[in-house]
Amino acid sequence: MSRNAEPQPTAQPARRARWKPLQSLLVLVILAFWARFLLNNWDQLASYPWRLSGLSLLLALAVLMVQILLVGTVWWRALALVGTRFTWRYGLAIWLQAQLARYVPGGVWEYAGRYALSAPGGAGKRSMAASMGLEMALQVLSAAVFLAVALLLRQDALPASYLAMAGLIILGSVVFLSPPIFGRLVNLALRLLRRPALPLSIAYSDVTLLFLLALFAHALSGLGFVLFVNGLTPVDWSTAGLLASAFVGAWLIGYLAVFVPTGIGVREGALALLLGGVLPVTVTAAAALGYRVLIALRDLAAALAGMAMARRQAISPDGQETERAPE
Repeated sequence: MSRNAEPQPTAQPARRARWKPLQSLLVLVILAFWARFLLNNWDQLASYPWRLSGLSLLLALAVLMVQILLVGTVWWRALALVGTRFTWRYGLAIWLQAQLARYVPGGVWEYAGRYALSAPGGAGKRSMAASMGLEMALQVLSAAVFLAVALLLRQDALPASYLAMAGLIILGSVVFLSPPIFGRLVNLALRLLRRPALPLSIAYSDVTLLFLLALFAHALSGLGFVLFVNGLTPVDWSTAGLLASAFVGAWLIGYLAVFVPTGIGVREGALALLLGGVLPVTVTAAAALGYRVLIALRDLAAALAGMAMARRQAISPDGQETERAPE
């Protein structure tokens, strides 16, 4: 384990404090737009022949639980590659506890939460920043693959420029994730911030493995969406690949919309665009909003599980565990 003795983070800059009310206002505007959409289409929603399947909905939740473990594993391994080694269970407990912070306007609180929870184990700001940069680039690259697939499947209905933009995202991510370039960019940023360089020894095989894990995690989130839609109304399984890839592609567009927490509203709009003519608009809207609620419930359950892991056992970063006495 690498311990980087670095000062604790300072208060957020004043400009970020000024931006937060604007973000909150934007979220309210987006929510108002979707509320109006639902009200205007309420008759169609009420008259649509919904056929609920509890089994499909439960399977969607189960798939999402596995997916969050995989995404947490990607970050845990990325943190190890930049020099801070925790046991998988210790790192996963940190990841799970930080999930609810994603819903706080500001866009940084999940990462700040992870740092605050990791600092007692010896994680420094340099390694945390590098691991998060690596993780985010892997998320973008792997999701962009699904976006490209969705656009290829809908190339008869959507402009070719959309596919070109997806290709540029993939190319940019591949370049950024090239170990020599990634290392130079990390240390260039540290030099600009007047911080010591961070020794990195990341191999192409390490990045490839993490990419495959992130790709599989996105495939699970897409599968979960297909199962969720099937839990509302029977799915034509010949469209399952498009539904899954469209959801992941829409997730990416929302992820890149850093001005709103968890891409709220942006993801749903992108999904409606990608699935236009494939599903009735009322089904797409209900599925998009309902799946977001299911993901939020999953994140709540994950955060509670992470807190339980931290409370029931005193887990040290190197794997030594001691049971805590009941309170």
